[in-house]
Amino acid sequence: MTDGMFKDTMANMKWTDIQHYADNNALVLLPLGVIEEHGPHLCLGTDIYIAHIQSIFIKEKLEKEGMSVVLAPPFYWGVCQATGSFIGSFKIRKETARELLFDILSSLIEFGFKNIYGINAHGDIEHSIAMIETFKKVTEEFKVNSRYTFYQDVLHHYGLNGNEPFICPIKPQTITVNRSKYQDVHAGDIETATMQEFYPQLTDTKKAKALPPVALDNDKIMTWLYGGHTEILSPGGYLGSPADYDGVDVLKHINDIAFRISEAIVESMNS
Repeated sequence: MTDGMFKDTMANMKWTDIQHYADNNALVLLPLGVIEEHGPHLCLGTDIYIAHIQSIFIKEKLEKEGMSVVLAPPFYWGVCQATGSFIGSFKIRKETARELLFDILSSLIEFGFKNIYGINAHGDIEHSIAMIETFKKVTEEFKVNSRYTFYQDVLHHYGLNGNEPFICPIKPQTITVNRSKYQDVHAGDIETATMQEFYPQLTDTKKAKALPPVALDNDKIMTWLYGGHTEILSPGGYLGSPADYDGVDVLKHINDIAFRISEAIVESMNS
């Protein structure tokens, strides 16, 4: 998986390959993320690399269920509010992200795809709002099965209940995959371990090991997520404990995410 975020996606295929998938009513997985700082030890593309990795694992599980699945090229120009004050975090306007995503989804529908699921690995609040609004618009305008995969335990914060036709609700993680006592909010142990597993050339583990943990109270975490004060809360641009990356069972974590999302997708397709 170390040959880039376009591996196994439409970007590396011929148009005739896409025609074949469309003719066979394939389900499309669309990795979603941003380009933003991820501490002094991880690359700017961490979120979208991880969304792509998750999508590959989800694809494998759905194919075992007998489904035809194809990966769209990753969408990485999402909204970056939380870490927008850092160099390297591209600040795309919400309306720009919405319009670009709408055009991408519209193109997939024009190709003949009727089932499209967004796989997101970026936790920014404004980013998720933009994604939700766009999938809602596409679903209503084109009358297709176009859904944003989103965790059940945060739906109520966005005024959602999980029954919306543009949402694919995912069960929260119930297993333990790491040993760190510090929550990985941004570029902590789990993200660092995931990148080290699949993209070691983009991960500075020596630097990660030298980084002290950064933990915030819940109210401060919300301040982080809303943006504007991230450099004050964490001058290094991370929140968690990157040094604990070697205590993460990465494959257990990714497989669990892929299982829960694929399970949710199958359930939504059958509903």
